[in-house]
Amino acid sequence: MKTNPGGQLSPDQIVGRDELIASMWATLEGQSIYMNDLRRIGKTQIMVKMHAEPPTQWVTVKCDLGGMHSAAEFATQAYRDSLKVLDTKQKVLRTMGNLLGSLKGAEIAGILKLPDGSSAPWKEVLRRTFSDIEEAMIQLGPNHRMLFLWDEVPFLLENIARSENAGVAMEVLDVLRALGQDHDRIRLLLTGSIGLHHILAELQKQGYNGTPLNRMEHVQPGPLEAANGIALAESLFGGLAVPCADPQGCAVELAEAVGHVPFYIHKLISRLPKGGVTSASIQALLDREITSDNNDWDLEHYRKRLGRYYGPDEKLALQILDAIAIGESSGKLLSFQAMRKLLSAKGPVNEETLRALLKLLCQDHYLIRTTANEYRFYLTLIRRWWCLDRNL
Repeated sequence: MKTNPGGQLSPDQIVGRDELIASMWATLEGQSIYMNDLRRIGKTQIMVKMHAEPPTQWVTVKCDLGGMHSAAEFATQAYRDSLKVLDTKQKVLRTMGNLLGSLKGAEIAGILKLPDGSSAPWKEVLRRTFSDIEEAMIQLGPNHRMLFLWDEVPFLLENIARSENAGVAMEVLDVLRALGQDHDRIRLLLTGSIGLHHILAELQKQGYNGTPLNRMEHVQPGPLEAANGIALAESLFGGLAVPCADPQGCAVELAEAVGHVPFYIHKLISRLPKGGVTSASIQALLDREITSDNNDWDLEHYRKRLGRYYGPDEKLALQILDAIAIGESSGKLLSFQAMRKLLSAKGPVNEETLRALLKLLCQDHYLIRTTANEYRFYLTLIRRWWCLDRNL
């Protein structure tokens, strides 16, 4: 296999996810899914593979929603994608046809228009689209279903709240929850690389009390299993003309160094020097890559997002991450009480604030709480970069 970090992989090149995907399809028989994890972990590639290889009797639509900025634009995209897919199966969009009349889906700037030239009401577009899809699936057979694979839903909601208002973003959430409950032939697979809990927290300040995800299964893909990460590294090593005295050993060293995340395996192997590599040179190359002032690994994102989502608690969040990074690097994980004692030496610490921040840092996939009630970094690569970047 050739390296292709960040590029579009063919379904057969998306490895190590078959068991997870099979379990997700089994879940989708009964309920929709919200898949949340760090960026670059492989959520989109999982969706690509599911879209390309659906089980019999499933119809799929895939779309990245992160670039949309209005509820009307989102509803129009849902209709457009449904129409395109059902054209190849069984085109039944009767109630939407009644709404749009002779224009039959005319758009201006990505928004559906009614015969009088006004914008089609986005709620009505979504309701009628879902109703028509349900009818189409029934006509196709007793077990046919449609799956919407919608990527970066939190960004969509954030954009809508900013460009329209928070109330519209609340309505989008409520409409999706209602439609998901009302149409048994339709499932949603929503993803996000920032937690939807941040968006919900902002909306709750504006009076939102909904629970849009309470009927969805939550899935966190995580890195590849170690055996699959090593196998991917070995395959990518085989596609390069880079001398290595111990290809298997180098594959193990590299896959473990980046925490068995496929994107980072691709990326680091693509940067290997043509003159040859050893286990030691792989470690040195990784450090140079992630600390370069001009690097394109985008790990600075994990530092910058604290200011945006943690607000006045940013300083304490930084102290927590610093302490855990130092402790873990020296082989010592910190419990809550050890963390409280350590931070209290620097100044007063509110225990409830500390508990809340540790929980939030786990929800945001910075940290993992172990069964021994100790904390460590979720990804070894993030901890490695954190220590180097912050001179710990």
